[in-house]
Formats: sequence, structure tokens, C-alpha cells
Amino acid sequence: MTECQIRAEDGSTRCPCATDDILRLLADTRRREIITTLESCDDDRMSLPRLRSQSTTGHADPDSWHRAIHHIHLPMLDDHGLIDYDSEAEHIRYYHCEQVTTALEALEAH
Repeated sequence: MTECQIRAEDGSTRCPCATDDILRLLADTRRREIITTLESCDDDRMSLPRLRSQSTTGHADPDSWHRAIHHIHLPMLDDHGLIDYDSEAEHIRYYHCEQVTTALEALEAH
């Protein structure tokens, strides 16, 4: 099983993530949208309200989408080490992973 390294800002390895886990995370369109939004953030940090405002477009039921972000998608990304999600403070910290970026680029190209 291949693993990629999820890195902190200082370049140190935060945790390994298996390629199969990354592909499972990216299999969901909504999680890809969240990760793409977080990747575009300048400082790897974003508030939950900002994420919601940037990712609501195109969703038929924004309230349902907001609940899914909070209760399903962000906790799943946190469990796999791609983010730190503080649900009480509503802050998200994104950790870059080269394999995630490469996979997203490949998916967007097709």
C-alpha cells in the first residue's frame, strides 16, 4: 500500500495517509469541492462560515449542505489527517498533501 506524507507548515511530516484512503475521500464530489476551496486559501486556515459561503453555489438545499459539511465531510477529513477541524470555534486548518493535489488536478482535467 502506497502512502503519502501530509505535511505541516514547517515541512515536518504530520502523518502518513494511504493512497486508498485519499481516493476514497476524493470519490465524493462534495469533499473534492471542500478540499479545492481549502487549497485555494492563502494561509491554510479558514473559518467554517467562510467555507460555507464559498461552497454553497450550486447546491439545491444550502442548509442541508451546511449540515453535511459540519457533521460528515469535515470530520471525515479530520479523521484522515488532512485537516484539523475545531467544530466549536468553527475553524479549519488544512494540511497539504502532494498526492491529494495531483489527484484533484487529474480529476479536474477529465
